[in-house]
Amino acid sequence: MDNKPFIEAYQEINSRFIKLLSSMSALRALSGFEVKYRNENDIIADSLGVLLDYHELDYVAIFIYEEDELKQVASKSWDSDIKQSHSKYDNLCDQHRALLAEVKASGEVQQANQIPGAEFSGSASAIPIHASDVLIGVFLACHPDDEFFSISNERNLVIYCNFLGQMIMNNRLLHSMDKMVNERTQQLQLALDEASELKRRYEELSIIDELTQLHNRRFFFPETRAALAQAMRYKKDFSLLMMDVDYFKLVNDRYGHSVGDDVLRDIAAAIKTEAREVDILARCGGEEFILALPETDEQGAEVMAERIRNKIKSLRWQVDENEISVSITIGITRLENHSNQDYVGLLDELILQADQALYHGKANGRDQFNAFSNITCPLDIGE
Repeated sequence: MDNKPFIEAYQEINSRFIKLLSSMSALRALSGFEVKYRNENDIIADSLGVLLDYHELDYVAIFIYEEDELKQVASKSWDSDIKQSHSKYDNLCDQHRALLAEVKASGEVQQANQIPGAEFSGSASAIPIHASDVLIGVFLACHPDDEFFSISNERNLVIYCNFLGQMIMNNRLLHSMDKMVNERTQQLQLALDEASELKRRYEELSIIDELTQLHNRRFFFPETRAALAQAMRYKKDFSLLMMDVDYFKLVNDRYGHSVGDDVLRDIAAAIKTEAREVDILARCGGEEFILALPETDEQGAEVMAERIRNKIKSLRWQVDENEISVSITIGITRLENHSNQDYVGLLDELILQADQALYHGKANGRDQFNAFSNITCPLDIGE
């Protein structure tokens, strides 16, 4: 009995089985790729290396669509992989390009045999790469033998291309999601920054006088109470100035509120330049200003008051052909009783005393400063 047919059949089955194992091994290696945070072209290049390791192919290349044009993104050949030299497939022949065009037109596998090239002949197979039913590229495989690409070879390569296509799409989706997350994160951060800025601006506006840009009463009282508590605790000097622009109503009535606003802004800036970093300055409303002077005795407060008075008196404003100048009257008081722990009520008392000194100056000619301790007959400012 002739055993040759059985031997040949066994060899054929064994060869197919080995090729099937190689194909499965290639898919297994491909499935083990780490694609997260990797460049798509690097993933494709590595996949070609896997394919050459497990399949008897001479040359493989992958072309990806970019704006409806096929662009070669990776290629690998057995000879260049072994010899580290340039491949004979570096320049594709016209029939290879025709295969790519046919796949693009039909979306199906295309094969060719006896391809004439500059230095070779053989067979080639061009296989579409799909992802979610979308043609995203073409895989080209070449072999020096004629009619190398059998049905089983083609089937294995189609499975490989489907797997690779899904991997590429997953990688694109992952990058797209990362990009979208980054964009949304940036938008959220921008919104948070804008909200923080609006909050900061709102808080600033709530304690800043819009006209003069000085602090207002909302800021002055808690800050001054804290400073006053420190002075009482450590038995430090503490003084307070109340200031009122003389005859300011006449400026508004004669020249208009716009000019009056300019006058108040310049007066506020002038007082601010005289105040120290530790001092607490605020606009009380209208043409009144208040200045708390931590660690300052009555004599120091009088020096400060005189400097402010002279500076305000030296200011000039030109309205048409008229030159405007104003004066300011200042009332002074100081902390005397360090044993009183009611610093909230004490601040109200100091303000009342400074007001008494201020209105004493108003009643006695204006353009002056007076200390509460020197007033012999306090006025009833409520009348």
